[in-house]
Amino acid sequence: MKLKLPIILILISIISLNFYLLYFSPDKYTQSKSKLSSLVGSTSYLGRLDFWHLLVQNGDWSNAATLEDKLNSDQVTSYKLSYLPQEIQKRIDNLDINNQKTADDYVELAKSQSLLGLSDQAIDSIKKAHQLDPVRSDVDRLFYSISQ
Repeated sequence: MKLKLPIILILISIISLNFYLLYFSPDKYTQSKSKLSSLVGSTSYLGRLDFWHLLVQNGDWSNAATLEDKLNSDQVTSYKLSYLPQEIQKRIDNLDINNQKTADDYVELAKSQSLLGLSDQAIDSIKKAHQLDPVRSDVDRLFYSISQ
């Protein structure tokens, strides 16, 4: 009997903490879903677009496709060109053909390789970009974001 009260208090505090965190610092999914369910048209559209972006960035193309008919087709098309794995691979192939790569080419290559999960290749590309242009701060930032 003495053990029940502390367990109940612990459970109540855990549930309260979850509600507090959900309300005051929601994650991106929760934020976009609450915008999505808004009665204000522009907020609802932005929530749908944000949620679609999150699904695409996480590679969940089938669920993202269910939202596409309610989004601006130009926005969807341009974003797909940035994140669709086949399009990313095309960009990588086009950059690989070039024998006279600049630091910008290697940076773009590293970003594309990182999006496909090719971390080792992305690190090699960003190292080559750093060799060509060692003073660029964006190259250093990209190196540290990819290598983590």
